[in-house]
Amino acid sequence: MSVELIEDLKKKTVPQLKSYAKKNNIDLFGSNTKAEILEVIFSFLPTEHQIQKAKVKDQPQEKVALYSMKNLHWSGIGNLERGYNIVSKEESEKWLVRRDVRIATPDEVSKFYRKKK
Repeated sequence: MSVELIEDLKKKTVPQLKSYAKKNNIDLFGSNTKAEILEVIFSFLPTEHQIQKAKVKDQPQEKVALYSMKNLHWSGIGNLERGYNIVSKEESEKWLVRRDVRIATPDEVSKFYRKKK
């Protein structure tokens, strides 16, 4: 929860808080006093931990190119087709324990896809 937002909400009057709640689809559950309304509004605001978690989730995942010597399926992880595959870094760490899977360099992937055109 942003400290600035908390301080701003604490300065608002009861009608202003009710308006804020309505605008943000927050059900006040019949609260009438400023303290009750603030308590309800604060319960709907995300915590700093939730905000950080959302930021991490929104960041693009790092991708890795793998070369698989055959079609593979690993329950809970996914599938690789024979040839080049682009997977997340986490998935690549799991796949690389297999002898028939290796990291593909950007250069070899680029050469392969240029030849296909």
